[in-house]
Amino acid sequence: MRITERDVHLLRDMALSHVLSRDQMLSLGYFGSLTRVNTRLRELERERFVRRLETPFFAQSLYVVGKSAESLLGERILPLTVRRAESPRFLQHALCITNVRIALLTRGARSWKFEQQLRATFDFQGKRYEARPDGLAVMPSGPVLIEADLGHVAPAKFRDKLKGYEAYALSGEARRQLGAPHFKVLAITTGKLRAARLTRQCPANTHFDFACIHASDIGISFAGSWS
Repeated sequence: MRITERDVHLLRDMALSHVLSRDQMLSLGYFGSLTRVNTRLRELERERFVRRLETPFFAQSLYVVGKSAESLLGERILPLTVRRAESPRFLQHALCITNVRIALLTRGARSWKFEQQLRATFDFQGKRYEARPDGLAVMPSGPVLIEADLGHVAPAKFRDKLKGYEAYALSGEARRQLGAPHFKVLAITTGKLRAARLTRQCPANTHFDFACIHASDIGISFAGSWS
């Protein structure tokens, strides 16, 4: 079986995304037709480049990288696939982030970075902080850090996360990592009431912009409602 450059890009994307559905692969432009994506996935699965996850909570099969893909992922990506969780909640969150990514790319995002490329641990005013957004969309207006919220995080804990972003801005870590003096945090959540509640958690006069919206506001739905 001949592995193409497109296959390599797809497998690396799949590894960084944790999991992809067939329709997401189509939306991301890896294939031009349903017939082609189904045929190629069967071939990649047969040679163990991908592994199919059968789920009772999602209409389509989901795909993760398989054993044969390891030599193609590279030394930075390969360690991320070791002992990776496949719980329903983990898969739901990963699928939601990819849906957000697709929506923002169609709305003018110039590029996307994955959560694994964005983790930052830093010290500020005697405390240790971690910035760990779910993704980064580089929009024409500047960098937008993504938080996909499925309603499982307590509002107080979400407020602490926003305080961490304030330290991220004030410490200079954001400028160093993002290459821009200012950034926005965009939270996408499960409902309008939840969005309003999380918006109230944002401290006043932050050194970054913040918005929290319902998934439907950018034309997507969150995958599944299982727990």
